[in-house]
Amino acid sequence: MKHNISITMDQKLFRELENIRGREKRSTFIEHLIILGLRAYRNKNEGIGIKPVKAPLPVLSPLSLTELKQ
Repeated sequence: MKHNISITMDQKLFRELENIRGREKRSTFIEHLIILGLRAYRNKNEGIGIKPVKAPLPVLSPLSLTELKQ
C-alpha cells in the first residue's frame, strides 16, 4: 500500500532534484532517494546502538528490509 504525503522544500533543492531525475517520475525518484538515505542512516547508526522508535519500515517496496541492510 502506498501513502500520499506532502512536503515543502527549498526552490534550489527542488530544481536540483528536477535536473537530476531526468524522465523518471518525481515520486519514484524521491522515494529512491529516501531509501538510499535510510540505508546510509542505518549504516551510520548501527554501531551507536540507536533503537528505532517504531517498527521498521516494511512499506519500502520494492526493497525488503534485508535488502536495506546490505
